[in-house]
Amino acid sequence: MNWFQYAFNIKGGTDYVHTARNITKGIGIRGTNVWLLICSALLASIGLDTNSTAVIIGAMLISPLMSPILGVGYSVGVQDREIFIRSIRNLAYATFFSLLTSVIYFMITPLGQPTSEILSRTQPTLLDIGIGFFGGVAGIVSYSRKEPTIALPGVAIATALMPPVCVAGFGLATARWDIFGGAFYLFFINSAFIALSTYLIIKLLRFPLTDYVEKGKQKRVARYALLVLILFSIPSLWFLYTVYQKNKTQQVIQTAIINDFRMRGNEILKWETENRDSVIMIKTFYSGSPVSEDDKKVYAKKFKELGLEKYRISFFQMNITKSEMDKLSSDMTENIMKNIELQNSRFRDSLQEMYRTIDEGLIFGEVKAFYPNIYALGVSNLQMKNNQKTDSVWVAYLQWDTLSDKIDKQEAAANIEQFLQKRLKADTVWLHQSEPFKKNK
Repeated sequence: MNWFQYAFNIKGGTDYVHTARNITKGIGIRGTNVWLLICSALLASIGLDTNSTAVIIGAMLISPLMSPILGVGYSVGVQDREIFIRSIRNLAYATFFSLLTSVIYFMITPLGQPTSEILSRTQPTLLDIGIGFFGGVAGIVSYSRKEPTIALPGVAIATALMPPVCVAGFGLATARWDIFGGAFYLFFINSAFIALSTYLIIKLLRFPLTDYVEKGKQKRVARYALLVLILFSIPSLWFLYTVYQKNKTQQVIQTAIINDFRMRGNEILKWETENRDSVIMIKTFYSGSPVSEDDKKVYAKKFKELGLEKYRISFFQMNITKSEMDKLSSDMTENIMKNIELQNSRFRDSLQEMYRTIDEGLIFGEVKAFYPNIYALGVSNLQMKNNQKTDSVWVAYLQWDTLSDKIDKQEAAANIEQFLQKRLKADTVWLHQSEPFKKNK
């Protein structure tokens, strides 16, 4: 035996009886395993809901989902129908109760928002297939040893079976079918490729067959199973392509937009993208001088030049430095950013509501009721800019008719200006008067 064969040989330490006993013993979802399953699902749901990676890892360590999946691969490898049926049935039970537990949790939790931990498990890629496959290899190799190994906790964390089930539960509880579909697909491909790797290792280690099966039939079953796995792997290729395109676009945005904004003397604290109907919003949190409307137009033009017509950028100014922000906890930072977004949103909503309530025709009628000699009245909100900031001011344009010579225009204009200040809820209204309009005789 050469060095290569010696280094990669795993047959020597294989305990066939011990492996069969451990796998078949762990398949059943009852008693202790039921309690572990429910606790694991609750912990994973809490961790996903609070965006806590540590809690999610703890849930993965106690999850008993791995055993029935190993049982599926093992039973196919040794051709044991009874163990195969038991494994499938208990895997279905475990999946159902995990889903049910997470659905109940997300229906009663006061949080229930799609956190980054939730969203990260909604688009499985080809890389997740690799995680499931090699995690399954490590799992069955560990199970097949005479002496216990330290690999099993790492396998439980790497394969991450419970979190996607709970994310699927979040999708069901909130009627977010895109999240449910992506998360459950991730759980399915992880399970399928763990079972596949288990089957391959069982065949490699030459475990004794339980039932005799005709070789022709055995090959047909293997071909069908391989075809099914290939078909179910195709969506992951598409997800991988979309992730690649997304990362490529983010690099372009980082280089052409974010770095340019930084070069203008601003400190970028954080930036992220968010899908909003037909556009993709780039939320940029920064410290520095306010962003002018001209700057926004420059970046809008850059998006068109880069072929990113669907992208828009919004700026959120924060009175905090990058070093100060790094000292804050991630939860505190996220809460600060959410509050800033909320304040900006409320400000925009209040402006929009104010604009909606301004009916120039109605205002004209109200003023004309007191001063019938008015020929026209227009009201608009102007943006006034200087080097430091941008202010808005209300401007009114007033035009009298020829009969207005009989009234005191200065006193009337002062009264109209006071009325418009109260009507528009503004501290100042600039009122401009024009020459009387001469009607044609």
